[in-house]
Amino acid sequence: MKLKLLSILFLFSCGVNNDVLINDFDIELPALRTNDNFNQGYRVLKTTISDPYMFEYTFPETDLSVGTVLRYYFYTGIDLSSSKNELISMDNTAFDMPSTVDPIELTRAAIYEIRKMGFGSEEYRDFVNKFFSGCINPDKISNDCVIPTIYEPVCGCDGFTYSNRVEAECNGVVRYKEGICN
Repeated sequence: MKLKLLSILFLFSCGVNNDVLINDFDIELPALRTNDNFNQGYRVLKTTISDPYMFEYTFPETDLSVGTVLRYYFYTGIDLSSSKNELISMDNTAFDMPSTVDPIELTRAAIYEIRKMGFGSEEYRDFVNKFFSGCINPDKISNDCVIPTIYEPVCGCDGFTYSNRVEAECNGVVRYKEGICN
């Protein structure tokens, strides 16, 4: 008990945000919005990442943190220090996420999974219209694309590098340039 209390005091003295919940050494970044149409009105991204500050990285081509993008725009809480990366939908369906410790890559993978969901497709459309209008056309997204294995990278107007133009176009990206994004 004493160790637990000291750990919590240490975390707060180091400046952990007030919106970080600490329960028996599990750290959670709660969803910032919920949907009342579901028993659980938010998704949960379980991640092997343990540092909550990793979710303060800026989401490409926005001024938002990746944590804010997930937690607010995509109704998703983040459970840190999990045994694997996994997205739990509002109906409790589990989706495997890539085994990565890169919060931007993980956020992007979660968003791509969410955009395939009924309610998630609306969230994605709203997000794209607000931040990537004229860059991504959600109507041009194809989840069945056959992407050539040839590596000819392009930098999408969304700030992400795609392996080739076909991958960019399959993700609805309408503007891109040759080469990787900086």
